[in-house]
Amino acid sequence: MAQIDTILASGAAVDKSAFRQYLAAREVATPVEFGGVAGGIVDCSPAFAAALAAADVVLVPAGVWRITQQIVLGYGKTLFGLGDASVIQAREEPWSASDLPAYPSEFDAIELQSGYCRLRDLKIVGGATAVKLFGLQGPCVKNVVENLSIWDAKNGLVLDGYDDPAKPCYWNHCGRILIARPQINGVLLTVESTGDTPNANKFHDVRVYSLAAPLTGSGFEISAGRFNNSFLDCEANLHPTGHACLRLGFSTDGNSIINFYAESSGALPGIRIDGGSQNTTIVNLFSATGGAPIWDTTGARNYTAINAGYPARNLLHDVVVTDLEVEGLTVATEYRDPPGGGLVTPDLKTCHTWLISAFGGAVTFQLPDASSAVGRFCRVKKTDLSTNIVTVTEASGSGPDGRPVLLANRYDWVEVVSNGAAWWIVSAAPGTVPLNSQFVDGVSLFQPDLTRQIYPVSAFSGPVEVRLPAPGAASGRHATIKKVDNSAATVTVTSAAGGGPDNYATTLRNVGDYVTVVSDGAYWYEVAGRYPTPIAGWANPGGSGFNRGEYNSDEISNVGFVYDRDVVNAINYRLLATRDVLRALILDLKMKGILGD
Repeated sequence: MAQIDTILASGAAVDKSAFRQYLAAREVATPVEFGGVAGGIVDCSPAFAAALAAADVVLVPAGVWRITQQIVLGYGKTLFGLGDASVIQAREEPWSASDLPAYPSEFDAIELQSGYCRLRDLKIVGGATAVKLFGLQGPCVKNVVENLSIWDAKNGLVLDGYDDPAKPCYWNHCGRILIARPQINGVLLTVESTGDTPNANKFHDVRVYSLAAPLTGSGFEISAGRFNNSFLDCEANLHPTGHACLRLGFSTDGNSIINFYAESSGALPGIRIDGGSQNTTIVNLFSATGGAPIWDTTGARNYTAINAGYPARNLLHDVVVTDLEVEGLTVATEYRDPPGGGLVTPDLKTCHTWLISAFGGAVTFQLPDASSAVGRFCRVKKTDLSTNIVTVTEASGSGPDGRPVLLANRYDWVEVVSNGAAWWIVSAAPGTVPLNSQFVDGVSLFQPDLTRQIYPVSAFSGPVEVRLPAPGAASGRHATIKKVDNSAATVTVTSAAGGGPDNYATTLRNVGDYVTVVSDGAYWYEVAGRYPTPIAGWANPGGSGFNRGEYNSDEISNVGFVYDRDVVNAINYRLLATRDVLRALILDLKMKGILGD
């Protein structure tokens, strides 16, 4: 269309047809021009219909304009007023701020039946629905509904997918709307027939207030709606008879609720999530109701919450965090006590710490397939005193580390993780899983790196020295060294810092002899063992000095007693206590001068 500067160019003739089209495009009609009379008495429905048929833009002047049938906005139409001064009254009774309404209207006040319409700056009183958007004439898309005050309607604002998927209810914007004293719902998203769900619609600063009027539905009833319908800075302050300040029905998917304010003196929830609803995002929820801030009716937890809900303020799914610092951590824990034992199949998406009682019978704790639980961590602990075993297995595999894990005793536990290919043990209670070992053979000097816990050593090829690292390099480490051959050659356990466990080299002479040692960073200490222990003796026949001696294959060296080797082996352990007593006695005699050096 030509611009005004072109039509009225200086010195040029005026094209009257272009000028007429230009003015017609900017012409605003009013219902007054078509017989409408303000005051709330005369039915102005025909006047609105005529005005919208004659012009694309209709102004509602100040006053009360009563209607007895719906005002319909077709494609591209605009209906606007002067704010609350322009009142469309869809009932006979005038509006009253103090009297509760009777809701007599059986027709919608205003319907947007196509796309690209604008409805703004009006006060609407009554109506089965005050404002309804649905695709009857064409796709109901890109409509703008804003700056409205809606009072005393059964449903305030309805977006309906209706009956034709080719005429969907998408991409509409509704902002700065007050919906007061609705009878059923403040805002309703639904599908009346076989159409698509209302999708990708935007609601900003929409407020629903009961103002002491009972209602039978919700402030925001999203019975059907998918794919990023968003509710930003919206609010519902409801009578206690309502279902919820905001309710998500089973046909909802991917909706966003941000900065929502919920208030009620009743026990209704701030947000109610019905079974089937999924992928909702709730951010910054303020809930001041007598019910739960978020009521997930089935416990499916198919939503994400950030700074929303109670007591947990956040519920996140599929989150990747880099460089996380946690000051306080609470983990989800679940207790299971099958009455007769049997199978427990955990849901690792909702819990990773499982306390299992086998009091009623043996329990099989069956992990899911590793391929379906990539990165999942699971902790299992047996809690009861019974002799029944908790067996940790896998749905289609051998189990963690390729074998079932048996939790036989109270407080036995195991922690496992899946890398997608298998379940792996990362820690377990002592005795729960087999220990790691390294067999040593054919060397005269073996220096263990202590990455194993048990070292079976064969001296069949000749004597072997097992030289432990310096205690300072192995603080907290422990190891068991065991002689496993029946040769006469010995296995001697020493330390790289000198000496050995308890500051002495320990000699393992017979098959089955062993010693278990631990380092505190300063010394190696023997904590368990079975081997012929050197007995107390004098360093020489003259009796000068008191120390440890050793025996060889034939006799005891440097001691005051001579025994056959087999006899020594038989009585060696009994002599341990005797050695300590004799040592104390001799030292006491020396101190009293009875026994000389």
